Amino acid sequence: MEAVYNIFLVLHFVGLAALFGGFLAQMSAQTKTITNGMLHGALLSLVVGVVLVGVRYPLNDQDAGAYPLYDNGKISVKLLILLVILILGYTSKKRSKSSGQGDTPAWATIGLLTFTNIVIAVFW
Repeated sequence: MEAVYNIFLVLHFVGLAALFGGFLAQMSAQTKTITNGMLHGALLSLVVGVVLVGVRYPLNDQDAGAYPLYDNGKISVKLLILLVILILGYTSKKRSKSSGQGDTPAWATIGLLTFTNIVIAVFW
C-alpha cells in the first residue's frame, strides 16, 4: 500500500509541475493563454489528490505513527482552490477560443492560486 501511495504522490507532483510549469512557460509570451497542459495538470492533481487522501486511511490503520491522517481543513482549502483553478481555466479557455485572444488576468490568477496551493501544502 505504501508503494501505491508513493506512486500517486509522484503523479500528484507531475500534475503540479504541469500546471505551474505551464504558467511559468507563458511568462515571456506576449499573449498569455491557459494551455491544455495546465488544465490537464490541474485535473491530474485533483484526481490524484483525492486518491491520496483515500489511500492514507488504510495506511493510517496499519501504522498511525508513520501515516497520520491529513488535516481535513487543509485538504478542503486546497480542493476549493484547485476547483477554482479548473473552473477559471476551462471558462477562460472557452472564452479565448471564441475570441482568438489570450486571457492575461485569468492566467495570472491561476498562477497566483497555484502558488498559494504550494505554500499551503508546505507551511500548513
